[in-house]
Amino acid sequence: MTDDEFISDVERYKDMLFRLACSNTGDRSCCDDIVQDVFLKYLRCRKRFPDEQSRRYWLIRVTINQCRDHTRLFRNTHRSELDENTAGGNDGALDDRIALREALKKLAPKYRVVIFLHYYEGYSAAEIASILHLSTSAITSRLQRARETLKKYLE
Repeated sequence: MTDDEFISDVERYKDMLFRLACSNTGDRSCCDDIVQDVFLKYLRCRKRFPDEQSRRYWLIRVTINQCRDHTRLFRNTHRSELDENTAGGNDGALDDRIALREALKKLAPKYRVVIFLHYYEGYSAAEIASILHLSTSAITSRLQRARETLKKYLE
């Protein structure tokens, strides 16, 4: 991989990986570190990807693993709130966005990941199954359970 290819991939994927890390950790400063670690692993990785989709899936998988490692290491430490600027939109819906973000934080990581990939990144259940190395039925079950849990939290 050339320097230009690496820089191009960083520009292409950094925002998506940052959002994924934030959805899992909720700590903006940790998200920066996680994404940086992912790109360091990518730079050191000698693997040749057959296509763009394989590269993207690999980066998502490594980001999820980095988030899990972070959670395991820092489970009992203080986690700061996401910056309000990441919420976007108008002030009228701010309370709803805050409530949704808080409800998402309460979800188990395995549910947060599928919600993020499905609703925020637009992946289908089959694509998520491929990324996470699970069956499509497992992903659809997780999506359904996550929706039910979110509904309870938001009522």
